[in-house]
Amino acid sequence: MPDGQFYEGPRMLRFKVNYDKCIDGIALLAEHKPGITQYYIGKVFFFADKEHLLDWGRPISGDHYVAMDHGPVPSVIYDMLKDDAGLPDEVNEKLASRISITLNGKKREVYAHATADNHRWQSLSKDEVKYLLDSLKKYGNKSFTELRNITHNERAWADAYETGSNNAPMDYEKLIPDSFDDRSAFVEQIKERAAFDRA
Repeated sequence: MPDGQFYEGPRMLRFKVNYDKCIDGIALLAEHKPGITQYYIGKVFFFADKEHLLDWGRPISGDHYVAMDHGPVPSVIYDMLKDDAGLPDEVNEKLASRISITLNGKKREVYAHATADNHRWQSLSKDEVKYLLDSLKKYGNKSFTELRNITHNERAWADAYETGSNNAPMDYEKLIPDSFDDRSAFVEQIKERAAFDRA
């Protein structure tokens, strides 16, 4: 979409997906919790992205979240962890160099490749690493049902899900609570450096 032009109809706050941060984040989580499934990776990223947005005005991954039955799902990260998702070859190759995926029934368990590279998270800032690990610590050991219930209380998820559309896109703006200090000014600052897309 050219700069300064918007689709007609409802506009939704979006960010540009950062593939490198997604890959490094997946590998980071898999290193700290070997065998972590795609479900938990998605939920850990969601809460880390939300908290980073509220503190710094932008998410870590920039991924496009959609409302699915069991809560928010980062669509690009979800595709990264599937077979034949149609992502660029360089993205698939970089991810494959960092992690391996083992099928355990219907679950896809993710493991990080051993590496001595001290710069293996080079696309992530120290703060971004901390947000992801804090989110993993807080949500990584909750049960499937607990996480499902927690995410179903998120307004951004509920509003998107209630549209009845399949995998309805979620609006980052709705992650910002009404009680947030100077919410309107904060939202305007975010909009200056983010993108809009139609719902």
